[in-house]
Amino acid sequence: MYKRMSDVVQISLVACLYAVLTLVSSSFSYLPSQFRLGEIIKPISTFHRKFAVSMMVGNFLANLFSPYAGPMELLFMPLSNLIGCTLGYYVGRYTRRIFGAVFIALWISASVAVTLKVSAGFPLFHTFLSVSAAEIVLLVSGWAVMEQVLKRGGFVNG
Repeated sequence: MYKRMSDVVQISLVACLYAVLTLVSSSFSYLPSQFRLGEIIKPISTFHRKFAVSMMVGNFLANLFSPYAGPMELLFMPLSNLIGCTLGYYVGRYTRRIFGAVFIALWISASVAVTLKVSAGFPLFHTFLSVSAAEIVLLVSGWAVMEQVLKRGGFVNG
């Protein structure tokens, strides 16, 4: 019971941290480039797959405040985060975590490009390139920080 409660608390804290960081940087979080400061913590899902749920919940909470909130933002993107972060966990587990982080960045970039194409008619390929530049910078930066924290022994136990 304690282990499950601990997991719920950790998942909730990470989800809230994602949402808060995204909302604090909302002046550029909801632009087409999707430079969301909250993305910097997304590589935590390469350390343990339970944090994929955090990214789904955090994305949903952050998207509630999006000026473009709709079915794509509130249903498709949270589910895409769950799937992408879960797959990224396995990519990182069987290769290296940085590859998992890059996989997640590209998955989310493709999902955002599809969302903006369907909901606003944005060009798919150009949107993908724009978003992937921001995603890769944020997720690789987040991975580097988390690796340093892990080396110092200050990381969440799986």
